[in-house]
Amino acid sequence: MKNKRVLFITPPYHCGVVEVAGRWAPLTFAYLAGHIRQAGFEPVIYDAMTKQHGFREIERTIEEIGPFCVATTAITSTVNDALRILEIAKAIDRRIVTIIGGVHPTFMYKEVLSNRAVDFVVRGEGEETLRELLLCLQTGSNYDRVKGIAYRKESRVVTTETRPFIRDLDSLSPAWDLIDWKDYRYFVIPRSRLGAVSTSRGCSHNCTFCSQQKFWHQTWRARRPEEVVREIEYLKSRYGVNVFLFTDEYPTLDPMRWERLLDLLIERDLGVYILMETRAEDIIRDREILYKYRKAGIVHVYIGVESTEQETLDLIKKDIKVETGMEALRLIHEHGMISETSFILGFPEETRESIKRTLKLSRLYNPDFAHYLALAPWPYADMYEELRPYIAETDYSKYNLIDPVIKPRQMSLEEIDRAIIECYQSFYMGKLTQLMRIQDEFKRRYILSSMKLIMNSSFIVDKLGSLGRIPAQVESLIRMIEHTPEDKNEQTSSPMVTLATRTVSINAPFSDVFSFVSSTENWPAFINGLKEIRPISRKGERLTFQWRYSIMGIEITGRGEATIEPHEGRMTLQMHSLMPIRKEISFEAVGGRTLLTVTVGYKRPGKVLNFLFNRIRRVLNIMETSAVLQRIKALCEKESEVRRAENQ
Repeated sequence: MKNKRVLFITPPYHCGVVEVAGRWAPLTFAYLAGHIRQAGFEPVIYDAMTKQHGFREIERTIEEIGPFCVATTAITSTVNDALRILEIAKAIDRRIVTIIGGVHPTFMYKEVLSNRAVDFVVRGEGEETLRELLLCLQTGSNYDRVKGIAYRKESRVVTTETRPFIRDLDSLSPAWDLIDWKDYRYFVIPRSRLGAVSTSRGCSHNCTFCSQQKFWHQTWRARRPEEVVREIEYLKSRYGVNVFLFTDEYPTLDPMRWERLLDLLIERDLGVYILMETRAEDIIRDREILYKYRKAGIVHVYIGVESTEQETLDLIKKDIKVETGMEALRLIHEHGMISETSFILGFPEETRESIKRTLKLSRLYNPDFAHYLALAPWPYADMYEELRPYIAETDYSKYNLIDPVIKPRQMSLEEIDRAIIECYQSFYMGKLTQLMRIQDEFKRRYILSSMKLIMNSSFIVDKLGSLGRIPAQVESLIRMIEHTPEDKNEQTSSPMVTLATRTVSINAPFSDVFSFVSSTENWPAFINGLKEIRPISRKGERLTFQWRYSIMGIEITGRGEATIEPHEGRMTLQMHSLMPIRKEISFEAVGGRTLLTVTVGYKRPGKVLNFLFNRIRRVLNIMETSAVLQRIKALCEKESEVRRAENQ
């Protein structure tokens, strides 16, 4: 029987802002996997990005699964990492078929195919194209008749006819069972499980910087409201999903359909939270039914304002008025929802004065959350040629809306970088003073949690660190946020900055390994620098302890907590004080052996931005994590041998 395993892998790309609020399910792969499974293939979804895995883990996974095909997807900033995945697949076995899709490869297929590790590019909507291509490859049929692909034929690149879009989106059946749901959380809401639902595809507008309108050829197709609600209900009851991201570029285009969807959600009363994006003018259009948004579960609305100056909006063909954005944000607030928008900086004519105006007006707009983004010239966007003379950075991994790529006439890239951070600092300093005046408890708690995530994110920390000493006002803001009362569940939902993840196979039973690792008296034996652990109290699965640690000749002390869950096969170790290290440890029995996985990181970096902690971070790398695991392995296996010898 032929190998029918198809391995979908997300590029292990990280740029900070996207991952601050949560871990996002790979909806694209769920759709693709569901469609090819109906044709008899065996899909596997491996979300390397969310799992914080690197290329070594990806290599091991490909070797273990042994697929006949490895597929990935890419936007411009992730394309380098996506191509590296396919290079790894080919290095393992040249016979593995490699496929890449997504926005960037769709338009830049010639460039992508110049990499010999790429066999095929899927251009445009992928479900039907991938299914047909895989069937041809399995049967040995001629794939040059498959619509929507590009590939090499001898020394030239061949493209087939463009594939029409799928008419009935409800005919698709996502492979929800292949999603590792425990990985997906929305950190803003405690004890949440985060899912994604697509209610429509496409956008009919023509913003010149946007990739979506180009990808979907300025078309828009919608699913039936009844099917959308049925899917939400299923994900809630089957997988415990209680926070949903509507992934649509434009879910509200058809007002009658949209109101029907809201009415059905209200009628079902599913007790879910919904995050969505739409256009400012639709919020104004719906001013009389905005109460239905909130009743339906919509708590967070992003609208694309992009600029505070009409000239810029006209340049990028945003097709809205400045006043429209301001009024839309006011209406969102009025109905108790969280508002979010973004402002693009770094146009060729940008100056320090124009950025100051943008900041001032963004405060006047007064969204709950503002993002200050660096203009990224997608190489296929309508305005690319106009921006080409100002492109100062050609590394695609920088095209992430965070790192400056365009050099304005009167500013340097570093000045744009500084200006972005200064905008974040200034905006959120002002927000904190407003926060305590918010009467709505849910909204106040939601914004507070989000601000903590933003100010403690690795993106902000790394940016501030790269640009010099942290301003006193920002340190003050972080301290104020950290000392604001919070509910006791909030800390457990806060993400950590991961420094390393490693796995080791131990030739000892699960019970022996778990007992050894969870015993505090053994910790100094395998954790370098740990001098003493003194248990203070234990309540159920939670243990509180005092610790003493030595680094660089300096002894530091503090408290910590461990959550030990033998039935779940996991434990979490959290240190506090100057060294807020966090270790998440999982145990898995495999025959008579035990797979031990340790993820090391830290939480709340705003407290520890100092010389000492920076040195500690350097120690907590993959090499040190591997050394800890090897010590545990050696000690457990030695102890296990002694026990076996005693029993013989």
